[in-house]
Amino acid sequence: MEKTPAPAPKQPEISPLDWVGDPEQCPKYVGFPTRNGLPANLIWSGEGEVPAIGAQVHIYMNSFGPAVVKAYFHADGYLGVLCTPEGLPDWFQRQSPGVTLVHIFGRELEPYCPKPAPTAVAAAPAPENEQQQLAQWSDTIDRAHEANGNNPAINDPGDWIPEYPE
Repeated sequence: MEKTPAPAPKQPEISPLDWVGDPEQCPKYVGFPTRNGLPANLIWSGEGEVPAIGAQVHIYMNSFGPAVVKAYFHADGYLGVLCTPEGLPDWFQRQSPGVTLVHIFGRELEPYCPKPAPTAVAAAPAPENEQQQLAQWSDTIDRAHEANGNNPAINDPGDWIPEYPE
């Protein structure tokens, strides 16, 4: 049995011109030299400003390191930059031979800083009539048991439909 080789990765495309026509029809993931032809209201996911073409940036995602911004692109409402890293990680070179440009979103240009865990909210004090509530729940359960004739087979775990084999 012969194994079909995987197709070689394709180098990201940079269009020499702004998208002409309807910006909403602007193709995703294609690089553009300016933001003029891109759809309006794109979201930059980074905290800082959108870097200019030619700017030196640091790609923290997957430890790509220093890079130069070559173009802008958009995908699913977000603005991103096409970058040429100074050095590509070995895993990336094996995974995408011949590819030298990477699509990067704003958040990937920032070091990972986990958000602090939400502080635990103190439990509300038990109501003064907790015993009374427990008694009401117990009575309700007892009435439900009587309504089904105190049949222990109702709601028995064995009543559940068994898992079907895959």
